[in-house]
Amino acid sequence: MRIVMLIENTAASSKLLVEHGMSLYIEADGRVCIFGAGASSKLINNAKRMNIPLENTEALIIPHNHLAYTGGLDHLVQINPKIKIFALKAADCQPANNKVLFAPQLVNISDKIKKHKKNFILFNSFQQVYEGFFLMKNEVKDDSFYIAEKNRRIRQGNDYVPDELEHECFGVLFPYGSRKKGCIILGGCAHCGLPNMIRTVKKNWGDIPIISIVTGLHLMDENPKKLTVDSDFLKRTAQAVREENVGAIYTCHCTGLKGYEELKTYLGAQLEYLQTGEELSF
Repeated sequence: MRIVMLIENTAASSKLLVEHGMSLYIEADGRVCIFGAGASSKLINNAKRMNIPLENTEALIIPHNHLAYTGGLDHLVQINPKIKIFALKAADCQPANNKVLFAPQLVNISDKIKKHKKNFILFNSFQQVYEGFFLMKNEVKDDSFYIAEKNRRIRQGNDYVPDELEHECFGVLFPYGSRKKGCIILGGCAHCGLPNMIRTVKKNWGDIPIISIVTGLHLMDENPKKLTVDSDFLKRTAQAVREENVGAIYTCHCTGLKGYEELKTYLGAQLEYLQTGEELSF
């Protein structure tokens, strides 16, 4: 199995494009899927530069309905008109940014769902993509690890209400066939909290080995030099993760370099940063 970062906020090579978005290329046993569509068509350009063919991509996962994961959706459908697109039903909502409440939005996934109705598979809380690959919604509601989007709103009737991010899902991938050999967790922004994601997996599959986790952690504020959380939050998160006895954690995108560096002071070598162009093998 190989997992390649097609695009995120930084790159391992100056020949690759970057953006505030995330997209992973996942290849296992001849099956190909994309986790997150990035914020634009740049992931397509990067795939070409890395000699990664996207024509056989059978599935696209939308971790949640923000631009960072939906911008390249139309371009991937253009490459493979039969691609299956997986998202939570709650993703079918109209977003609005609180700062520009009534301005046109950069992305409205409801429009994309209508446009590509035959491609979309919307699910309530749990969905199999294919054998050994599942999507799920967080089931452990420990709010102390939750990271909100302060300025996000969604339309509800004639009003705009806070976006509680009920449209966020994450992936559970079993790379070795046997579930006893463990899984890999794939996340987007992990708004629900990394410890909650881990505990949700164990709630469903028991105390299985979690080999690795690849996810953004939404620690980067609108000002990249500031964090969305304080040092106490980072310390509690690191402590909770250590207690769960998981493998290597590869973070990216909305974690930000400052967030990565500060969390690494608590997690040490267990935490690494995965840049555009870098690859993991399992």
